[in-house]
Amino acid sequence: MLSIGIEIVRQQAKISPQKCGIYKMLDVNGNFLYIGKAKNLNARLSDYLRTNTLAQRIKAMITQVAKIEVIVTQNEAEALLLEAQLIKALKPHYNIMLKDDKSYPYIAISQHEYPRISKYRGHLKDGYYYYGPFPSVSAVNNAIISICKTFLLRTCSDRNFSSRARPCIEYQIKRCSAPCVQKISQTNYINSVKQAQKTLSGRSKEVQMQLLTAMKQHSKNMNYELAAMLRDRLRSLQAIQMKTIDFCFPEDADFIGIAEKPDSFCVQVLSFRNGYHYSSTPYFLHKYNNVTSNEILTTFIMQFYKANIPNKIFTHLDVSELNVVSQALSKIAGHQVEVLCAKSDAELELLEFANNNAKQTLVSKSLTSTEILEKLKGVARVFSLSYIPERIEVYDNSHISGNQQVGVMIVAGRDGFLRNEYRKFSINTSKKSDDYAMIEEVLKRRFSGKIKDVVPDLLLIDGGPGHLSIVSNILKKLQLNIPFFCMAKGPNRNAGCENFYMLNKGTFTLKKDDKIMLYLQLLRNEAHRFAITAHRKKRDKLFMLSQLNEVPGIGRSRKKALLSYFGSMQAIKNASLLDIKNVPGINEKLAQIIFDYLSNN
Repeated sequence: MLSIGIEIVRQQAKISPQKCGIYKMLDVNGNFLYIGKAKNLNARLSDYLRTNTLAQRIKAMITQVAKIEVIVTQNEAEALLLEAQLIKALKPHYNIMLKDDKSYPYIAISQHEYPRISKYRGHLKDGYYYYGPFPSVSAVNNAIISICKTFLLRTCSDRNFSSRARPCIEYQIKRCSAPCVQKISQTNYINSVKQAQKTLSGRSKEVQMQLLTAMKQHSKNMNYELAAMLRDRLRSLQAIQMKTIDFCFPEDADFIGIAEKPDSFCVQVLSFRNGYHYSSTPYFLHKYNNVTSNEILTTFIMQFYKANIPNKIFTHLDVSELNVVSQALSKIAGHQVEVLCAKSDAELELLEFANNNAKQTLVSKSLTSTEILEKLKGVARVFSLSYIPERIEVYDNSHISGNQQVGVMIVAGRDGFLRNEYRKFSINTSKKSDDYAMIEEVLKRRFSGKIKDVVPDLLLIDGGPGHLSIVSNILKKLQLNIPFFCMAKGPNRNAGCENFYMLNKGTFTLKKDDKIMLYLQLLRNEAHRFAITAHRKKRDKLFMLSQLNEVPGIGRSRKKALLSYFGSMQAIKNASLLDIKNVPGINEKLAQIIFDYLSNN
């Protein structure tokens, strides 16, 4: 299992940029295992490939990795902030969780006659302009020092400011313009404050142009002392880091970015709920008939939003479309929904962030498709196919001593695992613990059901030589000419020593570290995972139904209604009488009977 996890990491490392950002590791069920930040995503993910240096805890995590997602940020501070917010919201199993709930620090500029700059942490109060948040107190301190060197703003308390008779040492070391003793006029001091605010708002280029113009003018007027001061201010300004994106938004809102290539689009949805970053999810759409990005966005929005629609959606739709889409979504949501163009700095930054990640995701998707295509070519070569398989179906069964028998089919192709095409089959055969009878029933139902006309290019059966002849006979009876092979673990059932069985090719194996071997293991393990999950759900459902058998007055349909409504036996036991009354098909009298029985047993 470690080798498969390492292969997933290797694939993601190949397509990840050498840029800062965060990465999310997920298991096969979509649960978050770990969220980390990186100066260089490519290099950081590559570190996990050095298995001899990994701690046992990290190795255990890698064995569970089924998917890795990355989000690119503009700088490390953004990555640090986003990582912390996601860890707090998602609580990944392998991340260290802090026990305290301290907020991130901000830079505050007061609204005094002579404003003061200071660091601030806590609930934001009126009377100040806030900039941030910053990833640490040291980051705030460094930013304040740079601002003071550049714009000579005061940091002293109001008490010291009002009682000062002569300039303090901050004036002597050129970190303050000493407004306390009128070494600078109020007009000039306020101008410096405004330039500092623009810099903290990410508009330092605008300030640089203003300073450069003023410097040239003073030099032209032979006022060299002032020109030199502005020159020094320009140099100091270069040391101030641009403002990071604040990954908070005061309302429930989505920011929808879009990127396109000649054959496809990527739509990235950046979501905020309850004031915090909630998710950043990409969606891929094929390009056809010269469709425009505006048309794609309109179609996507109307198909994407079915429930839990936020109050505001920011995107790049044409103005003519905004009102129409807003009205349509408002009817679906049952409340006012605004589809808007971003206007404020915060809105523009978040929308640009969504756009940039859509571009990066589309690039990564292209590289991933190329990687998968190479593996599919390898599969064609290994199994002597005359074409590259576009659709591979993998079959597996699961049961315990013949009970709760389940068969499954998973599908893989150029786009990876096609999870919306997975199928589960509850086995009806009377022959218990008979794998051959189970695979026979599954294949017959697969090729006579709703998707019978969808013909795969290759079948992978989890089994040995006995399965080979069984499957061959089934396909002959169904008059299907589909290439297939069986895959079974080798001696001592060791992963990496699998044997392959194929008609007209006999028995063979591949090298343990062969890329095609790892890919086929990945397919087989995904089918096995899906089969185990389906079996457990069926077993647990039957177990819960059996627990309800003793409750008087309810039949099978009402048992299912209770389980469907509450989700588990424990939730039913903990339910109030009012909760039970709300279950469809349960009247007040029956609800009282159920409640009394469960309360006394």
